[in-house]
Amino acid sequence: MPVSTARLLTCKNGLLLFLLLQSISGVAQTVIDYDGNVYNTVSIGNQTWMQENLKTTHYTNGVSIPTTLINVAVDSTSLFQWAYNDDAANILLYGRLYTWFAIATNQNVCPSGWHVPDNSDWTELSNFLGGDSIAAGKMKETGLTHWAVTDSTVTNPSLFTALPAGFRGNQSGFG
Repeated sequence: MPVSTARLLTCKNGLLLFLLLQSISGVAQTVIDYDGNVYNTVSIGNQTWMQENLKTTHYTNGVSIPTTLINVAVDSTSLFQWAYNDDAANILLYGRLYTWFAIATNQNVCPSGWHVPDNSDWTELSNFLGGDSIAAGKMKETGLTHWAVTDSTVTNPSLFTALPAGFRGNQSGFG
């Protein structure tokens, strides 16, 4: 059952200044990928998002997404995935890292019925959360458990709970 929260701010003279209505899902839904990994989801506005990064090593058609320890070329044949810092212990919490070409191929890395968000998906999410200047604070995990720094704008009312998952560069390795 959806839960709605409303925040109403008024001026001293009683005029309505701002109304923010945000709907979030009160019931956790899950989705399962080809490998059997289970992901929690959250509804934000009219969209449903996975609350976790992908962990799969296969496309939805069963084709394997390989990994490698060597630097990879930046071309359409670079279809790879990695555990952050080549440490499998990082997968459970942070998911896997994928090359752009591994996610942009016509094979779907996401669970059936899902897709990698495009710019319009991110724009809709950001707009619903109040715009680019404040949306991140409404999506990041609060506290310093997984983040090196935080501030008072990080409140996570969306329940998205974004974590810092890192990246892998060709020459620079993991960062």
